Amino acid sequence: MLKLHNYFRARHCAPPLVISQQLNQIAQSYAEYLAATSTFEHSGNQLGNEPLGENLYMQWISYGRVKASARDAIQSWYDEIAMHDFDRPIYSSETGHFTQMVWRSSRKLGVGVAYSPDGREVYIVANYYPGGNIVNRGYFESNVLPPNC
Repeated sequence: MLKLHNYFRARHCAPPLVISQQLNQIAQSYAEYLAATSTFEHSGNQLGNEPLGENLYMQWISYGRVKASARDAIQSWYDEIAMHDFDRPIYSSETGHFTQMVWRSSRKLGVGVAYSPDGREVYIVANYYPGGNIVNRGYFESNVLPPNC
C-alpha cells in the first residue's frame, strides 16, 4: 500500500510517505471496529492534539469471503482526480480521498484492514499525519499539485 501511495504522490510532486507503527495501530483498531459493527463513518482520530487525515474503503460480496484489495482502494481514491479542479482547488467531499492521498504536507501513513465476522465485508483504513484537506486559504494550491508538476 505504501509503494502505490508513493507512486501516485510522486506524480503530484509530493514527498514519499513513511509507515508509522503508531498510525498502523490506530488504523487497525478502527478497521476492526468498523468490521465488528458494520458501520462506515470517519473516526475523528487524533495524534496528540492534531487530527489525522483518514481515507476509508469498504468492499463486500453477497456470498463467500471477500478479498482485501489495497490496489482497488488506492485506485478508487486516486480516481477522484477526475472531479478535482486544479484551476480552482478547494475541498470537496467528491475529491477528499484523492486530495488527502497526495497532500504534500502529510508525511506518515498507517493502514488497517479488517473483515466482518462473516467474511463478506472488508474495511481498509488509511491514516495520514499530519492530516490534509485543510481549508485555509492557499493550502490546497500548495498541497495538491497537478500531475507532472
